[in-house]
Amino acid sequence: MPPITVVFIASGLAVWLNAFYFLGIGATRAGDDQPDPLVSVGWVAMAAGVVDLVSASYILAARPMGDAAVVLAGLVVFYGMFFLALGVTEIRGLDLRVVGNLAIAVAIVPLFWWKFFEGGWMFRSILVVWLVAFLAIAATTYGKVQGKVLGLVLLVTAAYTFFTPVALLAMGRSIP
Repeated sequence: MPPITVVFIASGLAVWLNAFYFLGIGATRAGDDQPDPLVSVGWVAMAAGVVDLVSASYILAARPMGDAAVVLAGLVVFYGMFFLALGVTEIRGLDLRVVGNLAIAVAIVPLFWWKFFEGGWMFRSILVVWLVAFLAIAATTYGKVQGKVLGLVLLVTAAYTFFTPVALLAMGRSIP
């Protein structure tokens, strides 16, 4: 089996922290001379991107699913590149609209993996939730959606699409 739990945990934690940041929980500086908490969130997002890209490399090298591993690794690279770009942008305090532009592609293109997840309703529903979440990211970076709304979307996304599958696997169940 590919290292899906590693991808889900790393990415889920990055989404979780971004959710809390956008909800305003732990998002303000402790003082004028204190660092911006978004920088810490960015380090976790960047680490998730690196973990995702390393996991994609492992999937390609080990080919745990035969040729289908190449298709799965491609999907993991989508998210790995997104989190890497998000992390660098947050750490450096760069313009988040670039991440918003990237989020549009990351929202739409993975829908082409629909057939890949044939027979698995949860993975397909995850693709739909990710579509909504990444479009909300893009809309937020352009001021069309409030940050707190994005925070709620990201909180649900982290809980359902990242932590629930891992919890199922940890309990010895398969992902439906």
